[in-house]
Amino acid sequence: MGSVWLAVIYIGGWILSMRIFGYFWKNRKLAINDAEPWFGEHVARNQYIALLQQEEPEASENQLTAALLRRAMEDVIRVLSMREDKQVLANLVKQGTVGDDIWTQFSLSEKELEAEIMAVIEEANTFKEGWGQTILQTASEMVAHEKTKQLQKELALRREEEARKQALREQQKEKASKSKNEKLESKETEPEPEKVAA
Repeated sequence: MGSVWLAVIYIGGWILSMRIFGYFWKNRKLAINDAEPWFGEHVARNQYIALLQQEEPEASENQLTAALLRRAMEDVIRVLSMREDKQVLANLVKQGTVGDDIWTQFSLSEKELEAEIMAVIEEANTFKEGWGQTILQTASEMVAHEKTKQLQKELALRREEEARKQALREQQKEKASKSKNEKLESKETEPEPEKVAA
């Protein structure tokens, strides 16, 4: 009789542990599905689609190709960002600092980005045969050019700031030297006090 109760408790324990595991597994899956995408909204893609659907007036081919190129540039920026993030995230997962759910989220975002790039290549081929093979390279060059322009602007701003600080320092030095000279002059012009006879 005792062994029957032991078997019932054993089976009951297994059922209870499986239900608890299932509950947490389901919540984990829901959390992964509800997780925010790795990147924000793809504004360039939305603008391109809006131009495609625009009826009055219809978007010109130049507008569409420019919008598609802007979309490809955004994809290139995202690819570069994901390459950097992937190494850091892999190290964090190995160390146990970050959970597997974030790695899963990252992998899903990576697959979505691959699908987006394939869509851009297909769209590019609809405008001109073979453009799909070169659009990403063109977009990469344009992204690099924009980064260079941004760096040049930042460098020019830093130089202006440094020049302004240098001019301010020189003004302060001039003021300090003028006030020092004025004090020396005022000391020289002051009459010496008469000696009191003892």
